[in-house]
Amino acid sequence: MGVGLLAGCASKDVQYDDNAVTSVDKKMDEVAVSDETTMATSAVNDNSTNSIDRLQKVTNSTVNKVTSDVDGKVVVLESVHFAFDKYNLNDEMREVATANYSKIDETIQSYNDLKIKLEGNCDEWGSDEYNYALGLKRAKSTKDALIADGVDEKRIVMVSFGESNPVCTQKNTACWKMNRRVDYRLLP
Repeated sequence: MGVGLLAGCASKDVQYDDNAVTSVDKKMDEVAVSDETTMATSAVNDNSTNSIDRLQKVTNSTVNKVTSDVDGKVVVLESVHFAFDKYNLNDEMREVATANYSKIDETIQSYNDLKIKLEGNCDEWGSDEYNYALGLKRAKSTKDALIADGVDEKRIVMVSFGESNPVCTQKNTACWKMNRRVDYRLLP
């Protein structure tokens, strides 16, 4: 006599309270979209070496930039990317963080109450709990870089989205690389 077992994973349905979203949150969620984003998406769908090379060139130039509107002044900050399962900034990403600091510093001079929100993100590998912790560590290392550059620690807020906020949903290395990031958002 045989006994069968049927099991499945619970779905990850997330419910949002639309009333809790402020106008600042709505403004901060606007991301620049361009024709290059379309090129990146088509490159992700085509796994050839040429397409992946094109995707990696486009990734830092448009796909992973976040646009913040601070009282009509548009500030574009580039996302900082991380290696698989890592949260330290390599030399290239430290340069990106420094470039972002320069733009932030210019904006802070005009807006005394400006806050910087750092959003840690991960690829889909690992448990939800692990990825939330890793996203927070990534945000913390980016925060430490901003503080080292001269930003007041009180201006910085951190959040981790773990794997729940991907910019790319394809199942390939180039896409996962795009999702391992910290996004900067300026909050007036």
